[in-house]
Amino acid sequence: MGNGVLIAEGHNPVVLPILRSLGKRKVDTAIMSSYSLSVSRFSKYCKRQVLVPSTSFEKEYACAVEKIVKKTKFDLLFPIFEWSLLPISKNRDRISPYVNLPIARHDSILKCFDKRSTMKLATEHSVPIPQTFFVDNSTAKLNKISQEITYPCIVKPRWSMVWGNGRAYHRRGGLVNSPAELIATYNSIHQYFPYPLIQEYVPGTNFSVATVYNNGKPRAFCCIKVTRAWPPEGGNSCYRETVPLTNNLRKYSETLLKALDWHGIAELEFRVDSRDNIPKLLEINPRFWGSLSVAVKAGVDFPYLLYQIAMDGDVKGVFNYKVGVKGRYFDQDLLYLFSMLKNGFTNHIFKNQNNLKVLASWLKFYEPGLFYDLFELDDPLPFLFNSALFPVALAKIIKKKVYPWSRPGVSF
Repeated sequence: MGNGVLIAEGHNPVVLPILRSLGKRKVDTAIMSSYSLSVSRFSKYCKRQVLVPSTSFEKEYACAVEKIVKKTKFDLLFPIFEWSLLPISKNRDRISPYVNLPIARHDSILKCFDKRSTMKLATEHSVPIPQTFFVDNSTAKLNKISQEITYPCIVKPRWSMVWGNGRAYHRRGGLVNSPAELIATYNSIHQYFPYPLIQEYVPGTNFSVATVYNNGKPRAFCCIKVTRAWPPEGGNSCYRETVPLTNNLRKYSETLLKALDWHGIAELEFRVDSRDNIPKLLEINPRFWGSLSVAVKAGVDFPYLLYQIAMDGDVKGVFNYKVGVKGRYFDQDLLYLFSMLKNGFTNHIFKNQNNLKVLASWLKFYEPGLFYDLFELDDPLPFLFNSALFPVALAKIIKKKVYPWSRPGVSF
């Protein structure tokens, strides 16, 4: 045995359920972070923190990770979101000689990271997607699409994060409501994220299919319904619950991951279209996801399953879980409420809802099966630290619509 598991992006709240999962099973854990104070550092299960350069600086970050794993002899390295996954995966030939990396092949990760490749993969394998337009350096085609598409529609960067000029850049997609807005948004995104996607807006409900694979074979599934997200038009889930995995969602997920010869953690996001009740693929996340704690509470302990696969070679499959486990990320849920109260009568997301019913639902602070992200009675310090930090960060969050501690790089 070596020195346990080293976890990247220690400032990211998703690290906390990973620490708790492994720590409760006596697996030693440490985090890497570019912040001296991060929410996970206050967990009793975090044995050590290693400071690294920001993931905004790709080369410097990868070099630091290589030096750390060479010196410290950890058994496993868990990347978290794209910010750490891509630099680590890209430089795996330098890093993997010193630590086990339980992640998919780099080409498979890139197909998930590039939404254009993801949509084409889905189409090739008869997995439904929203109506999607690709523009290849043609102003005439962009103008034609802007006149023909139904509004609102979505302009979406192909990548959530890119590196250039020594820095990382990131941007969300968003709804547009007119031809002029579509063209302006497209050109703005295109400056840093060439050739973004243009997609129809699909009304309906989002479902996440969380899974872990072992060399092309599924070892666990958990389906999570997203009731509220922030930003509301497409962002991080802030109120979600476990639901049964439908045959269609499982079939589509297995088809895509088989085509990718998947290994490790993945989350596939679908929206069940309210017009025809067909799930439409939105994206494949080749990494841990924001509602990880919901799956763990429901009995699908993805961090420990991944640990067992990496350390023991395989694990017994987990395909049954508790339905009705509800997770609430209160910080972001509060931002959702602000958005509804401010824009409820003008925002397309809210206009077809009864806002009073949404408000009444939001005000349910206790219900069966509900837990709050970050909070655990036997490990309270991360929650207390986050609560103290939130008022300070609130202004930045509202202004940028991202969590400053989980989104390094330049946002525009």
